Amino acid sequence: MKNIIIILIASVLLYSDGQAYDTNYSLHGSRASFLMIDSKWMTLNYLHPNANKVGMRNAAKANGDTHIYLYTRNGGDNGGGYNLGQISPQADWEVRLDELNSVGLKPVLWLTPDDSKSITKQSMAAQQAHFSEMVRRFDSKVTGYVACLECDEYWSPAQVQTLVAHLKTKTDKPVGVHLTTGLGGHRGNTSYYANADYVFLQFGWNKTPEQVAAMVKQAIAVTGKPVVASEYAHESRSAAARALGNAACQAGAIGTGNGRSITPCGYEAPPPKKNYDNYYYAAGALVIVAIGVYIGYDYEATGIELRFDATDNYSILGVKKTFQLTEQSSFSLGFENYEQDYDDNNRLLASYQFSW
Repeated sequence: MKNIIIILIASVLLYSDGQAYDTNYSLHGSRASFLMIDSKWMTLNYLHPNANKVGMRNAAKANGDTHIYLYTRNGGDNGGGYNLGQISPQADWEVRLDELNSVGLKPVLWLTPDDSKSITKQSMAAQQAHFSEMVRRFDSKVTGYVACLECDEYWSPAQVQTLVAHLKTKTDKPVGVHLTTGLGGHRGNTSYYANADYVFLQFGWNKTPEQVAAMVKQAIAVTGKPVVASEYAHESRSAAARALGNAACQAGAIGTGNGRSITPCGYEAPPPKKNYDNYYYAAGALVIVAIGVYIGYDYEATGIELRFDATDNYSILGVKKTFQLTEQSSFSLGFENYEQDYDDNNRLLASYQFSW
């Protein structure tokens, strides 16, 4: 039995790496200008049939943008006189997203608006259905998602965590969470970010560069997650907005949503090509464990349980052996390899059962 445990621990250490998302679609370095109040534009409403799409695209490119924020639905977020407060998915959206990608503006889909009770009061099942449909239709054309804008205005941390977790079963693109002003929003509750890949931080208005920098550093230190400085100015094309965006980047933010003038901002290299040697390590470990269990135990044991489960999204390879210690007790020991895209993990499984 001792030898078996040593073999399993060695197997766990053979390789262990993991990415929360496919970094080929990283939001590190992203640059957007979603608020342009001088033109009464909010790029979130770009997909509205009446939006000035050419004007928004040209303005974003002129401001140096690499990404563009888009609502997938809206039921009333219409502040600032944008007059585009009602949005629902349309048949031509694939074409609209292709247009944006063709000019170098990578879409980031914001799946839930604020000020839209007709949407946010719907059931969690309805929210999940919308998330799933947006991924089904548009995942190949977008670089990431934000589950909700100012989520803490209408949902609890548990609800947001559930929706983010659901979304991450549908896509390997990065997922962010955006709250009201401040770290953790107006409630200061950072558990909203629990399952997210990115913190989309709102700073409030009339902040100084020093205040923005301090808030970025705090958010990174508290959450341990990459921070996108997503909302800090009404007019993203102003010199003041760019200064705030620059300060955020210099403090460690990995992207901006209201303009900046500097280019370096949290570059993240894409992952290396997948190393299929990992499969051989895992398979070899399972063979060693199986042989060790077969020839080296002193207790009555049931058969070896092998598990292999695979879909288009993940694969699981595992082995488990159960030892009958007494009539009332048994001990199970196993090893499992789980892989989903670039997320590879090994687990040692042990359990003790007692009945009377």
